[in-house]
Amino acid sequence: MWSSRVQEVPLPLRNGKFFRQKYPWGNLTTKGRLPIVLHSLDRLGAQQARDLGAWLREHYVPQFSNPVGKVRLQEAPEKFISLRTTSFLRTNLTAWFLLEGLLESPDDVASIPFICREEKDENLYHNDEHCPRLWLKWEQAWVTIQKATTSDGMNWRERFQDMQAAMARELELNLDDPGFLLSMDGPGFPWITVLRPSNLQDTLECGRCHGDALPAGISVEKLTAVRTHLARDYAVTFQDRDVLQLSIGRLVRELKEALLDRVNTEAQSTSDRPSLFLYSGHDATIMPLSVALGLPWTEWPGYTSSICVELWRGADGEGGHAVRVLFDREEVALPISRDGSAPKKVLSFHEFLEIAEWSSLSETDFSSRCQDGAEIADTHE
Repeated sequence: MWSSRVQEVPLPLRNGKFFRQKYPWGNLTTKGRLPIVLHSLDRLGAQQARDLGAWLREHYVPQFSNPVGKVRLQEAPEKFISLRTTSFLRTNLTAWFLLEGLLESPDDVASIPFICREEKDENLYHNDEHCPRLWLKWEQAWVTIQKATTSDGMNWRERFQDMQAAMARELELNLDDPGFLLSMDGPGFPWITVLRPSNLQDTLECGRCHGDALPAGISVEKLTAVRTHLARDYAVTFQDRDVLQLSIGRLVRELKEALLDRVNTEAQSTSDRPSLFLYSGHDATIMPLSVALGLPWTEWPGYTSSICVELWRGADGEGGHAVRVLFDREEVALPISRDGSAPKKVLSFHEFLEIAEWSSLSETDFSSRCQDGAEIADTHE
């Protein structure tokens, strides 16, 4: 059933002439023992990406007051758009189909370079595998969160014990099997088996979006509650500034520097600098980035969840620059400081830079701090 829903990979991504990134699983059939369907994109997801691209076109293209910008988008989209994606098939497919919706032409999509970093240098997600300090600190934070209880003395996972039996029946597993209690989230997670809770709830949510019935004993309300609790727990791990900076600080700095560069060079009418920066990432991009902006995501990010950072300038070049941020295409109010100041929907450029500075991190500082684990006690078991 699932294989029939998989979106075909466009030829330019398959033949390597356009996109030279070598996917980690080689022949696109397996990665370890996991079938490629888990790493790919289905047809519904492809359409969701096109819809987001169409929204970007409708929402932003008419806003470009400089006619040169519109001409560049139509005649040289590769100069108008900068695209970064991770070395995952699904993020590259998401980027491709989003561009189809934005540019309305597969030929134009093929003109856009897909920029992808080496895995060890990737900053588009919480990349703890290549940062020992981040791995240790995040593990410590996660262990603490697993043990956290509410005023009634219960951990939220205990409230979903009935889902454990439901998932056991669905997967034809024996509840008495010790392996059932082993998971990436620690022993005893009530409804997980050998996958991360985020992975399994994604699977259930994906099936629900396709109209599939949830397993008996698991309701939409329970699934939504789990997604909310997971998002809250994940966001809490990034309240530690060190963890936040090591997780997403390099991307925040990249965004900040792109905005600064645009402000400093906009008077140059012949500038070849892009007007639109696109990043195709993960839920592990959305979550820490939302914390860095001062407004943590409240439910586990769904597919094609998006954060848009808009740079505005005053009429006729007066009034300086302003920044507005959208979560899932809706304007949000961001706190201009971490001292409880009233949030604002439109921030001055200086205010946004102040927000970004709190979590931004240079490549040099990242490299040096990642190897510094002297003050951290390894609590991982």
